[in-house]
Amino acid sequence: MLTVALAMSLLLLQPAPPAGETISPVPEVEIAGADAGAVREPSAPGAWGGPRTGKEPTLSDRVADYDIRAVLDPVRHTLTGREKLTWRNRSSIPIRSVYLHLYLNAFESEASTFMQEQRRQGGFRTGVGIGDGEWGYTELRRVEQGGRPAAWSFVHPDGGPETDHTVVRVDLPEAVPPGGSTVLLVEFLDQLPRVVARAGWFGAFHLAGQWYPKIGVLELPGERGATRPRWNVHEYHLHGEFYADFGAYDLEVVVPEGFRVAASGLPVGGPAAGAEGVSWRFRAEDVHDVVFTAWNGFAEPLTATWTGPGSPQVKVEVWFPPEFASSAREALKATTDALTYFSRTLGPYPYPHLTVLVPPFNALEAGGMEYETFFTTFGSNQFPMNADGVTRFVTVHEFGHGYFMGMLASNEFEEPFLDEGMDQLWDVRMLAAEGYRLRLPALARWLGFRVPEVRAWDAERFGGTGRHQADPIAGNSWKRWSSGSYNLVYSRTALVFHDLEQVLGTALFEKAMALYFERWRFRHPGTADLREAFVDAGADRALVERWFDEQVFANGPVDDRIVGVKAEEVLPALGLREADGKREETTTKGRRKAVEAAREAWEKAHGEPAPGEPGPFPWRNVVSARRHGVGVPQVVVITFEDGTEERIDWPAAERWGRWELIRPVKVRSAQIDAGRKLFLDVDKLDDGRTREARPAPAARMALSLGGWFQFLLAVLESL
Repeated sequence: MLTVALAMSLLLLQPAPPAGETISPVPEVEIAGADAGAVREPSAPGAWGGPRTGKEPTLSDRVADYDIRAVLDPVRHTLTGREKLTWRNRSSIPIRSVYLHLYLNAFESEASTFMQEQRRQGGFRTGVGIGDGEWGYTELRRVEQGGRPAAWSFVHPDGGPETDHTVVRVDLPEAVPPGGSTVLLVEFLDQLPRVVARAGWFGAFHLAGQWYPKIGVLELPGERGATRPRWNVHEYHLHGEFYADFGAYDLEVVVPEGFRVAASGLPVGGPAAGAEGVSWRFRAEDVHDVVFTAWNGFAEPLTATWTGPGSPQVKVEVWFPPEFASSAREALKATTDALTYFSRTLGPYPYPHLTVLVPPFNALEAGGMEYETFFTTFGSNQFPMNADGVTRFVTVHEFGHGYFMGMLASNEFEEPFLDEGMDQLWDVRMLAAEGYRLRLPALARWLGFRVPEVRAWDAERFGGTGRHQADPIAGNSWKRWSSGSYNLVYSRTALVFHDLEQVLGTALFEKAMALYFERWRFRHPGTADLREAFVDAGADRALVERWFDEQVFANGPVDDRIVGVKAEEVLPALGLREADGKREETTTKGRRKAVEAAREAWEKAHGEPAPGEPGPFPWRNVVSARRHGVGVPQVVVITFEDGTEERIDWPAAERWGRWELIRPVKVRSAQIDAGRKLFLDVDKLDDGRTREARPAPAARMALSLGGWFQFLLAVLESL
């Protein structure tokens, strides 16, 4: 919230009314603060201009259009920029102040919000730091509206330190009327950092991401839980990403001769020489960000053309250093495969161009990042970076952001799981039959050693299950116990919605996700909007709401287990019984004689019962199960010694189950989740139990693990 002093100073900046005339002050607009997070209330049907039907003249309801020119100095690693920003006020009130992100200021010193969070929680991704002379920043040099200068000041919506300069408030000389537009002329200078977190330089290679002054989002009542107009413009946090309005971009990048440029959108014409260098132009429409890379070391890009139902012909380009040609080919194939899968399961891909960047060696932090119509992946020809399957998975993941971050444009500040987690889910669904295998050194391969393949879902279970997780997936990106807890946004989200698919069935689940995409593409859905898509697709509301309450807004552990499998012969009962109007007692001695007689008679008639065959007496089989977390519906599969099975439903609401079955033969085993479909369970080893202990599997596992441990020790000793 704004301070009283600041509010008063803004009132003083307003022009005085003519004599004898009064005007109403321009109302202040609140700012979403540090407690903002996942939204429980569905957005209004008409939020963000209403659903896009495809009949509109543009794919999105464009709010912020940019015309940007940037001149790169590849020696000083600077960008001299000029920006013409056209912004439309969608609200019903005049807007006197707007807010701009200056993301690169996260890297100007250790005193920024980003760097202070990194000190508390650990390094970002690979842990690359910034050395002397490698800091980066954006210097705002001029902001004008209608030829009149605008004053600006740094603000801290999330209560960050005064030394954070990633959000600036611009007080306009003239208020933007309701429904009106304004044009801001902005001049700025970027000092790019040594590539550290999604952007920067290494040698002559440059990736300019989140590099230009970028206006925040003005949310209206009925949009993501807002009840009145509010600015959503958070500081740049360690794990936070981005949120912006849709628009169109005209981008001109000027570089020295010999450099090549790839960027978001479509190239406009060819490179043109001028006084300041060679100019490269691009046009990107219906996106909310642009990025570019410039380098004099690129190989000739690989290209492919993809077509699919409802999509334009898409030209795919992969830009890469010559030594990573193999990774580039893998990335190209993964991209076209992902275009086919995502467009078939979610909806058509609407852009005619897609650029993939494989960064050079020592610029790894530029890899694994997404922008609309442009993303970066990883590549290597070195052991062990390019493990089998890793380049493919990263490529599919970063492409998938074009749907969840790009077209759906969820608020990555406040609801990162809607992008990172749902994207991870769709990636692993696509790659479920594939896996990852670390490439061993040539000597180890020659000796016959081979690392076991890790299946995609097993990798997610390894990172996403746990008994005492600190945070739910539906929280903002900065209020997290640790970096590890934030990473649950990826793997646990994938598991949560994988298991929901098992509960609902694949057909209904896919129908709901396709509805979610169709309804909210080119808008900005919240968590509750995803929930409502499942209900509107036909899922039971009570089931879906409970699932979201327990597994999305909370982080209830799942821990179901079989605790007992027993069998006992059903012999004549001891004690009194009534026969012919009299009470007779069955004594211990009498029962023993009766049992012996029954066994002798059975053997004479049938022979001695073989294992798994009926005998003279039935068996009382007892299976018991316990639930040590939140409930999920289970099916208990009980197998008997004769090979027959019985399936029993164990409802999610029951904390324990005990089932007694009288059968001609003994129970052999009991199993929950026999198809291994529910991945949230923290321990899958206790999902099944046999009546008799079987030590052989445990012994084989111990020997295998012991062998691998000895091998790893030998490898470490040889390094």
